[in-house]
Formats: sequence, structure tokens, C-alpha cells
Amino acid sequence: MGKDSDITEENEWKGAFALELKGYYFRTYNTVSPSFLKKIKVWVHRLGLHCVAVYRLSCFRRRLLRERRLITPLVSILYAICSYLVRVVYHVNIDSARIGPGLYIGHVGTIYIGPTRIGSNFSVTHNVTIGVGLAMGADDLPSIGDNVWVGTGSVITGGIKIGNNVTISAGSVLSRSVPDKYLVAGNPARVIMKNYDNSNFIIVPPEYRDKPVTTSEDPSESESAAASEAPTD
Repeated sequence: MGKDSDITEENEWKGAFALELKGYYFRTYNTVSPSFLKKIKVWVHRLGLHCVAVYRLSCFRRRLLRERRLITPLVSILYAICSYLVRVVYHVNIDSARIGPGLYIGHVGTIYIGPTRIGSNFSVTHNVTIGVGLAMGADDLPSIGDNVWVGTGSVITGGIKIGNNVTISAGSVLSRSVPDKYLVAGNPARVIMKNYDNSNFIIVPPEYRDKPVTTSEDPSESESAAASEAPTD
């Protein structure tokens, strides 16, 4: 990604953590404004929230580095400490990715996401690897759309495109592109169902449900290209 696109992404994701925090409250108590005590319980028991918070801290730090603010050294020290603890204690390393608002980590433990681009309302859980290595170029890394759910033990690798509203079942090994609204599963991953509704997995607070999905390319062209590569039986 070029410098200009990185700056644009940082600006677009201001306030992302506020949305994600509301998402954790809503998943736990079915409201975005629980009592103070319930908020504390979410922070204590939802370990994935710690990882999301540190990831957003890394985004904030990148913006400060570009703007050369005076508080940058202090934020960098705080980030270095928190990032180290997340990697060592939770075994989660996602800071090199570019992830849109609405990130949700269900369970921590052995989550690695390389320098990939991921859309909004991305949901992931433990034992997941996305991207194959920092030495590879951008064309060799996956790109993932909005409202994508990735199950436990999944591996996503290669220069593939995963569309919007895609569901990747637990234990899938995916190395081919997938169009919008597909359910895939298996090793290697195969198409299980088209036009699959994953709204039961991608839980978004009501006030954010009607916001349009953002894409960087023509949907029909994206779906046509991905469908030609989609893994089938």
C-alpha cells in the first residue's frame, strides 16, 4: 500500500474503537450502554477486547508518527509494552494488518494476521492464520471484504480476494478467492452454500446495521472474478 492510501485509512478509522467497544457491550448484554459495573465485567472477561484495544492503539500511534506530535514517544512506549504483553500472554499478533471498524475477536490464542487489508465488521477467533509472511509482496497476501466471519483453526493464504459477507468454517484451509455471501469449509476449503446469511455471526448494534458496505471496486466485477476462482467440489 502506498503512503497516501495508508494516511486515508488512518483517517477513515478514527473512532473505530468506540464502535468496537459498543459491539462487545451489545454482544454481552444486548445493549450498547450497560451499567458501569457491567462495562467493567466486559473489560475483565472479554480478553479479545484487550487485543482490539491494542490494535487500535497501534493505528493511533501510526497517525501520531505521521503528524509528528509531541506525545508520540509516550504513546509509542505504551504501545510497545501493551503489544508485547498481547503477543506473549495472548499469542495474538495482528498489528501489521489494516482492519476496518467493527473488529471482533471472540477468543484469544494463536491469532496471526499478516500485512493484509480487511474490511469492516471482521470477526475472528483463536488458532487462525491469515497471510503467509512479511517477506512477501502485497500481491501475495489475501484481501478480505466486509462482514466476514473466520472460524477456529482456519488458514487463509495467498494473493486471494474474499468478498463481503463470507463465512469461513472452523478448520478451513483457504487458498482460492471466494465471492460475496459464500459459505466455505474443509481442507482444502470448498463451497458449501451460496447466498449464505451470516448475520447471526456478524453481530452489529442496531444503529449501525443499515450503513452501506464499502467496496473499492465494482461489485459485479469482483463477484465475477472471484466466482471463476471459487473452490468447488
